[in-house]
Amino acid sequence: MRKLVSVMSTVLLSSAMIMGCTESKTTDPVQETTPPTNQQNIPTSEKATAQDEQKALDMSLEYKKTELTVDYADYEDTLTVEGLLAKGETMKPFLTEKNYESYMANRYATLPLMVADKEKALLHPENILVEIKESKNDWILVEYRLNLAFADREGQQLKNIPLSGDITFLQDQGEWRIQDDTYNIKELQDIAYEVKE
Repeated sequence: MRKLVSVMSTVLLSSAMIMGCTESKTTDPVQETTPPTNQQNIPTSEKATAQDEQKALDMSLEYKKTELTVDYADYEDTLTVEGLLAKGETMKPFLTEKNYESYMANRYATLPLMVADKEKALLHPENILVEIKESKNDWILVEYRLNLAFADREGQQLKNIPLSGDITFLQDQGEWRIQDDTYNIKELQDIAYEVKE
């Protein structure tokens, strides 16, 4: 009997620990990000090279264009499983492996598509401005601002939403990749998830 009680308490304790670990996820997909620290290396104050900073700026422009553009070719496939997976694949080259998994799990790839569908509009980021906010040899922080233009199928602009945020780049398998993109995503989420009465 004592053995059975011991086994049961071990099972209950293990279950509680597992549940505690799995239920601690945040429900808010937008999280503040602090520049990463690499605990295995001695912290360094050495800046990234000008070439690496330029790569981060160029990649930031391409990333935001790829992420936020929904044109006529995409429109018919917006909310099919195949369309969403295809959109995720277009984002994969920009993201660290860990961030790509999070990006797909949190359905960030679907957000511009859902907004386009809800507004019956095509989306194009315009006037994208990017600049280095801070950099070290193992991470780069890029600040950006843009206007997300909504247009009808004839190209007539309907409205635009200003977006701004910070992109954190890390070295991932010898390449610069995006670990985090924190911006005023709530405006897009409000459109995508708005319940029309």
